[in-house]
Amino acid sequence: MALRCSVFLAILLCCQHALGFTSTENLVCGRVVGGTAAAAESAPYIVSFQQSDVHYCAGSILNANWVLTAAHCLTSKSQVLSSQLIAGTNNVNGAASTTQKRAISSYVIHDLYTGGIAPYDIGLVYTATAFQWTTAVKAINLPSANVVPTGNADLYGWGSTSTTSVPSYPSELQVAKNIPIISESACVEALGSKGIDVHSTNICTGPLTGGIGICTSDSGGPLVQTQNGVTTLIGIVSWGKVPCGQPNSPSVYVQVSDFISWISANQK
Repeated sequence: MALRCSVFLAILLCCQHALGFTSTENLVCGRVVGGTAAAAESAPYIVSFQQSDVHYCAGSILNANWVLTAAHCLTSKSQVLSSQLIAGTNNVNGAASTTQKRAISSYVIHDLYTGGIAPYDIGLVYTATAFQWTTAVKAINLPSANVVPTGNADLYGWGSTSTTSVPSYPSELQVAKNIPIISESACVEALGSKGIDVHSTNICTGPLTGGIGICTSDSGGPLVQTQNGVTTLIGIVSWGKVPCGQPNSPSVYVQVSDFISWISANQK
């Protein structure tokens, strides 16, 4: 069912092929590569986007009614409006007693997003039924505007752990901790011909030695930093190469600090 991809093909990290969509880019589904099972309630802000109980993207809770995700997760209106947001559980099946499920009422895609692998890959989802705050369901903090993150970060997601063209899907939320943020120039150089698609509003992570990174269905999920006990959303999973986790294959995210005004203005 999955479409085949060459080693150097950059892909969008979503599951459109599984839902009957096509694209000029080959798409596959997958999850965090090189991670480990996340501790319970270690990422209470993450949600799974599911249609017919199938996970295809992730997002981060901003407040009781709004979730931040990637625009490419929202390109099919029928898919989005027939999906549920699953919060409060590390198990993708949503079986935990702490699970909260919410219908999607409406959504917003950035006006400058042109589809496919492109900048401005950011969107907001609204649920009319507010999330209830518990130890398992909490909002994420946003960074200050225009701050460029440096150092290391943590990546959470439910994507393939495989570094081959054959996916492997864990049922539990995965985390890759302390992955290095790399410079835009290093990211562009490592991606070769696909480096032209890296924009100033993106952020990239390594390591360029491979073994760790985003994979498909991690789309829309959080890249975070924690300082002094405060966890901040610095990136939204956007795109990368397959097979995932190969050397010189950085992960590309939306840099959240560049969109603080947009996020505020579009929660209407």
